[in-house]
Amino acid sequence: MDIQPKYKTLKNYIKQRITNGVYKPKEAIPSENEFCRLFNTSRVTVRKAIDELVIENYIYRVQGVGTFVQENSLRGKQEESNRVDLIFHDNNLLFSEFNSSIILGAEKILKQGGLTLATYYSMNDTKTQYDKINNSIKDGAKGIILCGCLEDEETTRLKEFIDSPIPIICIDRYFESLPFDAVIGEDFDAGYEAGDIFIKNGYRNIGYYYPYSIESSVTRGRVNGLIQAMKDNNIEVNKNLIVRSTETKKENVYDYNVISKNIREYLMKNHDLQAVLTFNDITALLFYKEAARLGLKIPQDIALISFGDFYIDSIFEVGLTSFNQHADKIGREAAKILINRLINKDKVSRKVRKVNYELIRRKSCSW
Repeated sequence: MDIQPKYKTLKNYIKQRITNGVYKPKEAIPSENEFCRLFNTSRVTVRKAIDELVIENYIYRVQGVGTFVQENSLRGKQEESNRVDLIFHDNNLLFSEFNSSIILGAEKILKQGGLTLATYYSMNDTKTQYDKINNSIKDGAKGIILCGCLEDEETTRLKEFIDSPIPIICIDRYFESLPFDAVIGEDFDAGYEAGDIFIKNGYRNIGYYYPYSIESSVTRGRVNGLIQAMKDNNIEVNKNLIVRSTETKKENVYDYNVISKNIREYLMKNHDLQAVLTFNDITALLFYKEAARLGLKIPQDIALISFGDFYIDSIFEVGLTSFNQHADKIGREAAKILINRLINKDKVSRKVRKVNYELIRRKSCSW
């Protein structure tokens, strides 16, 4: 006679109590510790039983809260997709560190909720991005996490998906007028902190540089924070030093020869520039290159602070001071919002969560 493994005994026990209505839909089942005591078994055994029931859609997990009974109509439907699609607007190699951290963070939380993650890149093409959103909806994805969108708020096609049947979570940047949930960084606070550091180091002619053609919510926050720090310290804002957008065409958005040329022209026109906050580390590294070509030294002639804290930042002789954006936390928070949306479909209030940045100080902004 075959002896049934203990985890299967526990699994069948939980399943029977769900079927009999002892454990009701959307109500929490006992904790893993309680099942350990009840069945005199290990957490490994309990977790295996619960994992299988999550996969079979009898129950679902909410991190930090508990494990809950699935609705009657969803139970046992393994054939339904448990996939969440993460769509990036680019697959640029220099952003791979940021993107990978988002993936790892989101995947960790989704797995706990019995969901899988599929990753797609739109190659910086707006049409491809929205085709992918449509395909995700048609192919039965549970939800979408959308990272980046190189459009302005008035013309974005994201408006077409306001009534999407599945949740769409925007991360890193978002549109204030659209009702999508979002996870963004504390860009205003970071801009203010950078400005405060520049001022405390004696810099007065302070700039900001964004290399692309469409101003984003990210840039707005950073610029507004920087300018506020200057106003609070009675520092005059030189508008010529604040570049919120350039005329770089979309097809040239990752043409670093074009961006380098624009930076060189900016430096040549603004001889009084003492310090600059750049949009990302890629832009900052191009400032290193063009400053050197013009005989300028970092930080003796121009101080730099940036965003990204990529691994390459510490390689240079003068390390780049940069904000670590905690992309893994952005991914985790997006996954939490998405899971909450799947559980509470009737709740319509918008969620916008902000993640704090951490300034990693190196030598590019003081000497």
